[in-house]
Amino acid sequence: MDIALKWLTLLHNPEDIVEIRSIDPKPVISGYFKADSAAIAKEIARFPNRTFYQTLQMVQPACYARGQHEHLMERPRETTSDNDIAGYQWILVDTDPVRPSGVSASQPEKEAARKVSATVMKKLMALGFKEPIVADSGNGYHLLFKIHASTDDRQIIADFLSVLDMWFSTNEAKIDTSVFNPARITKLYGTMTHKGANTQERPHRASRIIRMPEHIEETSMTLVRNVADVRRHMVAPAENPRQRNGAAFNLEQFLSEHSVQVIKKIAVSIGTKYLLSECPFDSSHRNGDAAVFAYSNGSFGFHCFHNSCSGYHWHEFREKLDPSAYANSPFTVHQAANILVPPRSLPNGKAAAPASGVQTGRPRMLDFASIPNYDRSKIVVIRSRFGKLDAKIGGFNAGEMSVWSGGNASGKSTLVSQLGLAAITEGFKVAMFSGEMLASRVREWVLLQAAGPEYVEADKLNVNHYCLKPGIEQKLDAMLTGKLSIYDNDFGTNWEDVLNTIYDWVKENNASVAIIDNLMALDLPTGTMDKYDMQTRIVKRFSAMAKELKIHVHFICHPRKTEAFPRKGDISGTADITNVADNVFMVHRVNADFMSRYKMVYPKLEIPADVGNVIEIMKNRDLGVVDEMVMLYFDKRSRTMSDIKGLPPQYAWSEKIEQISMNGFTVVDNAELPDEWR
Repeated sequence: MDIALKWLTLLHNPEDIVEIRSIDPKPVISGYFKADSAAIAKEIARFPNRTFYQTLQMVQPACYARGQHEHLMERPRETTSDNDIAGYQWILVDTDPVRPSGVSASQPEKEAARKVSATVMKKLMALGFKEPIVADSGNGYHLLFKIHASTDDRQIIADFLSVLDMWFSTNEAKIDTSVFNPARITKLYGTMTHKGANTQERPHRASRIIRMPEHIEETSMTLVRNVADVRRHMVAPAENPRQRNGAAFNLEQFLSEHSVQVIKKIAVSIGTKYLLSECPFDSSHRNGDAAVFAYSNGSFGFHCFHNSCSGYHWHEFREKLDPSAYANSPFTVHQAANILVPPRSLPNGKAAAPASGVQTGRPRMLDFASIPNYDRSKIVVIRSRFGKLDAKIGGFNAGEMSVWSGGNASGKSTLVSQLGLAAITEGFKVAMFSGEMLASRVREWVLLQAAGPEYVEADKLNVNHYCLKPGIEQKLDAMLTGKLSIYDNDFGTNWEDVLNTIYDWVKENNASVAIIDNLMALDLPTGTMDKYDMQTRIVKRFSAMAKELKIHVHFICHPRKTEAFPRKGDISGTADITNVADNVFMVHRVNADFMSRYKMVYPKLEIPADVGNVIEIMKNRDLGVVDEMVMLYFDKRSRTMSDIKGLPPQYAWSEKIEQISMNGFTVVDNAELPDEWR
């Protein structure tokens, strides 16, 4: 019983109030104790052969004065209700094997629960969740993630568990979706679990904690909300076009018609899961890594567990298999097909042969009724992989140009190079010009960003510098070869030379993104033309290249010096630069100057703690979004930004660099642990 008290104080502060309860067999027995109370062991000993539970969340101190104060009472008048809980401190992920009711689990059944629980732990930690406490409940397994949340977050936690059930439950073991309410009780670890008869095949077992981190860290509720938000990607029946014969959409028929192999069909709490033999977006994601969901309310969903597919949901899945499914619909766009249109003219102004299929001598004025509809399903979109930015603007359309501006050290170059890596993750090739750094310095910068904080370490020669862990550089080189090319400044930075070199490389390599960092670094011709007019002309030429080659150009343009909060009109060149651009963004560094000025423009905006940079959307031609802010958190180790605190960018190659490290935990007894938990 001493070990039970030790584990009780692992989950609660010594002065916290905990209800200890036994519910089976009748009558109910309950007592309120301080977590370190010596009376707990004595009281439990009075009731042998019973299973005991504990409240997991923060009980209101006033409950300590109830009749069962510091002792166990039969048939108590009150036990803990949701209104008696002050807040959440743990999320319980309870995996139970499927078995007849009223009996203990057999060893094979328990093993099925272990496999599911281990997978949940691995996948959630890959998403940024802190290491949980792992407990053997006697018949299944518990994962306990430390959090801090209000009881108002009850629905978020309910949705979170529902999503885990969708993702991970099998026919043999299920995630319990009912344990979300604040007053939920769970096993008092260290005590016996009595369920049915104690037989050799189905024995009674002690519940116990089998693994805990060396330092218990809190998981951000932002990460919990991100998983819970997957429920929002369920596509309601009204948003699903009917089948071509007018009949209601039939998922199994759709999968069969498009030769999608289902390896297993699993019932989950809110519908049916179809595990796929391979992911349609990446055939290396196999054996159930991707799944389609048919929910009981008639809606549908899709999910792949790999980081590189995290942005694909039902609409993207259906359109991948049936490109015409959402024709003339705003729901989706093509994500992967790179479309190159033969040039009508070269960027240096020289004439080129007419593009194949272009009609000569046709009328320049088009009758309104003869103009084809603008088909959004034909747009190629390159996502930023900043979820909040993509949610606002949809992503970066091929054939368009984004102008990025911001003061010195605002993070423009850092941000735009990260967008290049995001594009590579999406399957696109990228050309980059950096006029202010040698190619070797750009390489060093990009390697740190591509590795992410997990694979960098402090430089022993300089405490303010970080470098790659051994072996990571070679792996990244292999993964980025042929996908990213950097202009060699040794050939000079004449703007026409840069433009033509990038133009040729993009066309030859079927690339889709060009990064120009920055306008001021391009050498301008000497002559009578005004400097700002010349800058505008250059930006227009790069914009023409974007449209001609159907690529997206990210162009960094410094603002003019100003003591005020920088606005669109402060960007170098004439106003034509921002008129030509399809998107205009201002990047702000959250420092003392920013904090003293931003309220003049955005009086109602509040900047959360630890936000390092802000993207201000000043123009978005496609969707008309303006005056929106996206908050970013900066990681100085890898020089990356994220719109989710504590979660670094997720690249396609992250999972291939190295399996998630599972070191640094403490095993609390000598029991053998499965490989997944070593």
